[in-house]
Amino acid sequence: MAIYHLSVKTFSRSNGQSATAAVAYRAGAKIHCDHERRDHDYSKKRDVIHSEIFLPPNAPSWATDRQQLWNEVERAEKRKNSTVAREFEVALPNELNEEQRIALVQDFAKQIVARHGCAVDAHLHDDKASYKSKENQHAHIMLTTRRLEPEGFTKKTRELDEKKSGEVVYWREQWAKTANEHLREYGIEIDHRSLKDQGLEREPTIKMGVAASALERKGVKTDRGDINREVAKYNKVLETNSNEKINEILRKQLKQATELHNKLQFIKRRLPEVKRDIAEKQPKLYQAFDYLGIPTAEPEPIRSVDHEQERERIEPVSEQVDRSPSIESDSNERGRELPPVGSSESNELGQGHTSEVRSENKAVTSTAPRDIAEPPQQTTEPVQQPKVPQAKEEAVKAPTAPNRADEIAEKRLLVKDFVHRCKEMAEQTHRSQLEALQAQAKPIYTEIERLKDNEPWNPFKTKAWQAELDKKVAQHNEIKSSFDDLKNQGVTPELIQAVHAEEHRRNPTEYQSISAMEDEVVAYDQEQIEVLREQRQQLALQHQEMKADRVDKDIEY
Repeated sequence: MAIYHLSVKTFSRSNGQSATAAVAYRAGAKIHCDHERRDHDYSKKRDVIHSEIFLPPNAPSWATDRQQLWNEVERAEKRKNSTVAREFEVALPNELNEEQRIALVQDFAKQIVARHGCAVDAHLHDDKASYKSKENQHAHIMLTTRRLEPEGFTKKTRELDEKKSGEVVYWREQWAKTANEHLREYGIEIDHRSLKDQGLEREPTIKMGVAASALERKGVKTDRGDINREVAKYNKVLETNSNEKINEILRKQLKQATELHNKLQFIKRRLPEVKRDIAEKQPKLYQAFDYLGIPTAEPEPIRSVDHEQERERIEPVSEQVDRSPSIESDSNERGRELPPVGSSESNELGQGHTSEVRSENKAVTSTAPRDIAEPPQQTTEPVQQPKVPQAKEEAVKAPTAPNRADEIAEKRLLVKDFVHRCKEMAEQTHRSQLEALQAQAKPIYTEIERLKDNEPWNPFKTKAWQAELDKKVAQHNEIKSSFDDLKNQGVTPELIQAVHAEEHRRNPTEYQSISAMEDEVVAYDQEQIEVLREQRQQLALQHQEMKADRVDKDIEY
């Protein structure tokens, strides 16, 4: 089964470790260490399947020799507590054969070289070759701590220091991606995240270690193995309970989705009625919908019972009246001139029209049939137009005066946009100042790191070296203090004022216009505050008067 494992470790002289000894053990080879003046011989080691060195494109030719490469690594480090090498230890999937596992490690090692420019020495191990039992394929990927260039080892790869960057997290994720690409044909995936980060409730197992793993492979039970077996049983029970919880959540979500679907269907059925109610009760809102292009249902005409009864009485008569062209044209003209149904004017005009039709009905029914057959003469009298009130005519003709509240609202938006733009400019200026301080501190920090890496062994040079280091540290701390103060202050009023001054210098006309708008908006707000204050005073007086009237009435009773 494919499992995820990637651990990072370092080899330091302060712990009595050396790069040559570590590489000799992992390569199963004999390497002479010039720094320690001794040989490290692990040539009898049997579990090494494959070893290979990966170098940058411009690496010197001597780097292909493993012994010379790692002796140069030891020679490049001057301090007695230097870190001389790094190692990525990864677990290799059992689903891959030997050639495929080698290809996987080669792919990953080449990515490391391309990103950091260091030398990589990879070694594939298989414990099955030693213990004759369960397979345990893994790889030791050794990295140099400095970049390898044509002139030799140069700058340190400090980005791999987990305390200062997320490079280790990046490589954990990258190993999962690379392994998944090689495992894709088997339909298997591994994940670099912890169980907590994956959102899983499973308990993690503990690390077995070399000794316990060897005993377990031989059939001897160990305390660590017992703990892991108990954890596996617990995780199995937890998985069963988790599945039940998931099913319960899915049932609740299905029920909620069904209820939501039913509500949406009900709203969809009721929507035309709601739109019709809006059209009938709020005609202005209905007109606004129509102006904005929002489809709405047509309002049903409002008819009273009296209108329906009159309409029923008129309809039989209208069949006879329709024979007369003059009456037909007259009724059509009146129909065009009628205002919308439901208004008070329409009721009055409707009653007058009904009385006229009734009188004409009497005249028509009293006429002999032969008179009806003859078409009556067309009357040249103009049809009386319904009189529209003079106030309404003036209201229609008078142009709508501009609303001051709308003008103030528009100016308020312009002022707000200008203030927002100035704030963004001030924030950009603040960021530029911070970036300038960072750029100023970067070369000083680089010089400090260089001085730390090149501490002199000669005690007579230590004093000058320490003085130079203290000077650079003081300069860096001064810039850092300025950076922290500027960052904590943020965008100050002085900075915003400077941006306003710059805007006034670049475009004085626009700036003065915005200032005038701002003054007008402030004045308008003050007026509205005064109006509200007066209204509150009037309401307070009315309340006192009503209270006094109530007291007087109580006294009278």
